[in-house]
Amino acid sequence: MKTPSASPAYSPFTLVLGGGGARGFAHVGVLRGLEAYGFRPHAIVGVSMGAVVGVTYGLRSDWYCALLEMDTSAFPGPLHTRDATRRRLPDKVRASLTYLRAVKDLFSGWGVGERALDAGQSLLQTLTEGRNLEDARIPLAVSTTDLRSGHRCVFRTGNAAQAIYASSALAGIVPPLMHQGRILADGAYADIAPIDVARAFASPIVIAVDPGQELETTEIRNGYQALMRAVEICHLRHADIRFAEADLVLRPSFQRAIDTLDFNARHVCITAGLRAVRKHRDELLRLLTRPPAARDSAPRSA
Repeated sequence: MKTPSASPAYSPFTLVLGGGGARGFAHVGVLRGLEAYGFRPHAIVGVSMGAVVGVTYGLRSDWYCALLEMDTSAFPGPLHTRDATRRRLPDKVRASLTYLRAVKDLFSGWGVGERALDAGQSLLQTLTEGRNLEDARIPLAVSTTDLRSGHRCVFRTGNAAQAIYASSALAGIVPPLMHQGRILADGAYADIAPIDVARAFASPIVIAVDPGQELETTEIRNGYQALMRAVEICHLRHADIRFAEADLVLRPSFQRAIDTLDFNARHVCITAGLRAVRKHRDELLRLLTRPPAARDSAPRSA
């Protein structure tokens, strides 16, 4: 593994890429935007889709094209259950059937995405070229959640495809990874922003990317919607607390609501990531070019 030396033009930094499903394509835009200004992370910590993007960036020189051309056609699409009551009857019927199949898969197996498991694992092997995390040009860390113990589990070495599969395995959608007595699933469940893992690297500055989106005002008409809303609220407040520990947080603003499984929206998300870097250009320059003493005394806020 090659660890780059600090550039004289700017201070080294570690990038934390959070989860968010399809919205995680915003990380692609962020990385492109940072490189356009001459800023390249000296280490990356990835969670869920952030792990997919970060590991691909670390392992491949053609990372941008590889991620842009990811074939996600075999993956399950959005369920769109929230606004189903507002649709025309044929659309309601189709939505209901999709939902019922998803429920059946959830109780009879690991979830609706289990059928795409082989295709998904093959995609990740291709994306990482079958290499290990320690083969990357920069240090990488991939965060997952052990469903058995409830603890965070971090990979820094070993098969890259296996690590990012574990980090992005959405419970109820695809099977978790059984690994050394652990049951590993999406890293965001235990820690959506492992800032402490990032600070363990030699880089003194941590920049985090939060591809979450604020809650929309909506009607809550039944227990299922109330339950899902409560989960969303818990997720967002957890994110607020963890991301606040970074030196700078980039929060892409999406032009519309992006479902976790809406991978057709990748271009919208990439554009949002680019805009986030442009919006924070001056903050990035101040953070990455000022003396260490000034950085240490500055507040860590987004």
